[in-house]
Amino acid sequence: MKKALQQISKFHNEYDVQVFQKYLEGIQSMSGASRKFKQIASSPNKEQVEDYLAEIRYALVFAGIGFNIEIEPYGDKGPDLRVSFDSHKTVIEIMRFRKVYSGPSVLDLDDENLILPEYGNIPRDVRKSFEKISKKFQQVGSEDSIIAIWNDEEELDELEVGTAVRDLINDANRNILNLPNGLQFVLYGSKWARAGDHRQLHCFPCQKLLQPYLLLQQILDASTVQQLTAKTLA
Repeated sequence: MKKALQQISKFHNEYDVQVFQKYLEGIQSMSGASRKFKQIASSPNKEQVEDYLAEIRYALVFAGIGFNIEIEPYGDKGPDLRVSFDSHKTVIEIMRFRKVYSGPSVLDLDDENLILPEYGNIPRDVRKSFEKISKKFQQVGSEDSIIAIWNDEEELDELEVGTAVRDLINDANRNILNLPNGLQFVLYGSKWARAGDHRQLHCFPCQKLLQPYLLLQQILDASTVQQLTAKTLA
């Protein structure tokens, strides 16, 4: 764990390093944690480190719900997590949307002729989400599964991901592609909470959800990342 933390410290300020140290300590007793520490320690750049931290973040989220967590139960070729609750086992494949676009330009609020520029590109971002989600189908296989997205791309939000999931379902209904039989929902999260209801996690079902997945969706939709990780770290 020490070497992993040293690698993280190359790309983050002191406060963030302290936060991520707690993250690493929080997964230390989980099956497969040592492999994840080695992967972080040998990461060649910040983007790869952030990809692994997204996996750790979701491990802490599901542990905060009360699940038993296995990290990379089938090695690095399979899904990132397997969670167990009651008699159910579910695999979770995690991906991070890396920041690609620079975001909106800085505006001069003193300009009397200020015109707000168009921001974002919905068709592009829906297509990006569609392609990235569908590429994960092979990873989850035929088991009960969840695909979890952590988004660091500021131009893309939950609306584009939700639209992409609906497009995937429509294509599956038209026999254009095959959804994994066990795929329950796509989970979306980012550091941003939605204005108004402060919602941070969003579940987009890929089939009619039955228990216990219906309850899991309700818990995730009503929780924040900080709330669930805090339960684990406590």
